[in-house]
Amino acid sequence: MANEFDPVTLRHTLHQTPELSNHEALTARTIAAQLRQFGFHPATDIGGHGILVTIQGTAPGPTTLLRADFDALPIEERGSQAYCSQHPGVMHACGHDGHTAALLAVAAELSHIPPARGTVLLAFQPAEETGEGAARMCESPEIANVQIDNVYAFHNLPGFNQHQIVVRPGTFACASTGVAIELYGKTSHAAYPERGISPASAMTGVMHTLTQLPDAYPDANRLVTLVHAQLGEPAYGVAPGQATVMATLRSDDNACFHAMKADLVDKANTLAARAGLTVNVSWHEPFIAAENSTHHTQHVVSAAQSLGLAVHRLTEPMRWSEDVAEFLARWPGALFGIGSGEHHPQLHNPDYDFPDAILPTAKAIFTALVAEHHGRGTD
Repeated sequence: MANEFDPVTLRHTLHQTPELSNHEALTARTIAAQLRQFGFHPATDIGGHGILVTIQGTAPGPTTLLRADFDALPIEERGSQAYCSQHPGVMHACGHDGHTAALLAVAAELSHIPPARGTVLLAFQPAEETGEGAARMCESPEIANVQIDNVYAFHNLPGFNQHQIVVRPGTFACASTGVAIELYGKTSHAAYPERGISPASAMTGVMHTLTQLPDAYPDANRLVTLVHAQLGEPAYGVAPGQATVMATLRSDDNACFHAMKADLVDKANTLAARAGLTVNVSWHEPFIAAENSTHHTQHVVSAAQSLGLAVHRLTEPMRWSEDVAEFLARWPGALFGIGSGEHHPQLHNPDYDFPDAILPTAKAIFTALVAEHHGRGTD
């Protein structure tokens, strides 16, 4: 029965057996097995290890998709809880185990009290951390060919009071990407540097270009962070012939984000050509901005208020990224936050653990949104 499901136990099970993006086979099997226990027939291997459950109401109506992610991070856990990660160097440091447990709690309730009208889709998504999973699920025929009216997802947010619902119409989370700029010249003996082609000057030019790049776009929030640079090898007898610069680019505006990327490529090519170098620019872990519909943001506010939950309205977007943006770029909806605690350990830290106390809050707001769009059937 649905009321026998314990989301806390399930979350702890997932927390003990975390899997990296694109390797979530065991996690997917665990989720699918639980859904089958509820009486559902989940579609599996959607866009990788993704899972989709379709729940029909008895009358015609809209289609609402609720999404949770379930991949982990390459971080060594430093916790004292009994259910710490059993996989060395891998942990649920972002709370995706909690996001999944909350959506399974929703599934448990909907198996008992289905929607009265329309269709509810529950999407369990892999590979969020690398920015790949949502796009692949959206492009799968099981989802791409469906007319979806509403999309909702949440992320737990340390730094906000527990159970507080965090909203923002428009951009909720920024676009971001990693970029690696590789410059190739020719090595030579350090005594005869003129016989080689050093990328040193172009490398410093690339680094300067990156730090100055945001200045060209004053009408949007934008940020470039240099994360790594390497010139040649640590050998005193060799003049370098290769250099790499790595950075992350962020913006709250997708148009600005794409313009920054194009501008960077043009400038890198120009610097390389002037120095007689070849250049390779590659992009890693790309995310577009998560843009919320004003209408759906208000639905989240109304659901929160109906449950007596405090609502916090962000004045600017979260700087991090969330690939549920791919769903929101195709269909209207809202990504919102649920406070994990004002002093809760931060995301992507080795001491982080999803707070079980907010699982009922996440379930309640999801089910309130389903009831608002679809009504409630009978037990």
